[in-house]
This record gives sequence, structure tokens and C-alpha cells, in this order.
Amino acid sequence: MPERPRVLLVGGFSTSPPLYWPMAARLLARGAAHVAIAPLWLPDWIVASRVGLGPLARRVARSIAREWRDGGRRPLIVVAHSAGGILARLAMSPVPFQGYGTGVGEAVGALVTLGTPHRVAPAAERDAAAHADRRRASGAWRDGPGADAARFLAAVLPGAAMAPATGYVTVASTLVPGRSPGDTAGPWRHRFAGRIYAGILGPEGRAARGDGIVPVGSAHLEGALQITLDDVAHGQLGGRWYGSDDAIDRWWPAAVSAWRSALELRARTGRRQDP
Repeated sequence: MPERPRVLLVGGFSTSPPLYWPMAARLLARGAAHVAIAPLWLPDWIVASRVGLGPLARRVARSIAREWRDGGRRPLIVVAHSAGGILARLAMSPVPFQGYGTGVGEAVGALVTLGTPHRVAPAAERDAAAHADRRRASGAWRDGPGADAARFLAAVLPGAAMAPATGYVTVASTLVPGRSPGDTAGPWRHRFAGRIYAGILGPEGRAARGDGIVPVGSAHLEGALQITLDDVAHGQLGGRWYGSDDAIDRWWPAAVSAWRSALELRARTGRRQDP
């Protein structure tokens, strides 16, 4: 019988672990040996929006290391939603972020990100788009700690930097098209999405498609297995999202396959698996 992976879920901005309990149960039902959820709570995210993501990245790194030890020092699958994908990549970085040591990349057999804003346009482009819209896109992922972390990763650990010894799967959605504020032909949700997308990608984001929060052009990493869905929203509220049953069925098999391929490669090459 094939080995079953242990999984760590890393939640997104402003979430708390209970939101991911149903998703954890769904992964267990699909063959995960164990599913843990990183202890990131709403107050932690509020603090991080002020002081930066370093402390949360260190907490995620410790969660990864703990699951790795508890699983007999076998690399695990990290499934990270939204901003959690940024924290997971920071945790894997061999270079400390904001002075916080992380470096647990060897403990990760596969990283799966769900609607993570990996690519953020330069501040000048995002500011120009916000000015044109006569309002600024809000949140730490448009200005401040999230953008700083994304730039750090682009410089230090770009794309699928640890492949093929670590598998990478990025999942995005095209459910919600963006619209300019003056385009009244579409639903208000599309105009709102256009503002959010522009706050991440700059002017090109206004007409992008995405999951309602993160445009496709931001959610994929170069060198990763890229899966783009067309019918899921960014978060748990409002119906089908990345952690729904039918969505999981479309990315979970790829995640397990990437994990197994990475572990087979490590076994063939004799690569150390200590983080």
C-alpha cells in the first residue's frame, strides 16, 4: 500500500484554524495520514499587519518541523491558503526573513498554494492604479508586510526554487473577472474585484480574472505545476472555494503525485531530509 502523506494546513490572512476543520476532514477522507493546522489566529494576523510577517513565518516553520518530527522525519505536504502560501515559502527560505530564522524547506516534500498572491507589482504601479480608481485597495497584501514578503521571496527563493526535490503545485481560479470602476455593465462584484486585482498587479489587474481576491497572474509560480480552476472563490464564505470537495478532487491527486515524485528523487540521490 502506498505511503500516505502527513499534511500541514496554513491558513490565510485574517483566518483562524476552525475555518479549516472541514477541509482537514476532507483531506483525511482522501487518504492523508494526518492533518494538522498551523496555529495562526485572527489577532496574530492583525499584529502581523503592523509589525511584519517574520514572527508568523517562524511559527509556521516550527509547525512544519514539529509535523516532520512527529511523522518519523518524513517530508510532509504543506497546503497553504492565500497569504498562508507566502508564510510557507518564508518558512522554507534558507535566508532569515526580518531576522527570524526559518529554513525548514527540506522537511517539505510538496508545497501546494491555493489562491496565494505570489507576484506583487512594484509599489509605483499599484499606487498609480489606486489613484486612477480614486481609492486604495486595502489590506496587508496590497501595501506593507505582504508585498514586502513577496518581494523578498522573488529575490531569495523565486518560483519553484527547491524543485524537483520539493514538489510545487499552485492553484488559482478564473471565477471572477475584474472590471474598471467606471464600467457599470457588470456586477458590482466584478468592479470590486478589479480594484483588488489592480492593488496587487497594478493597472493590468483591472481586467484580469481571478478568484475574487487574487488574480491568476499573481497566484502561479514559475516552475510549479499550475492548476487553474474556473468555478471556485477565494474564501470559505459564499459557496464553492479551494477547500470544497469537488475542488480538492482536482488538485489533491496532483499534490500527492508531486510529493511522491520528490521523495523518490531524494531516495535515489541520497539527499538529506533533515531541515
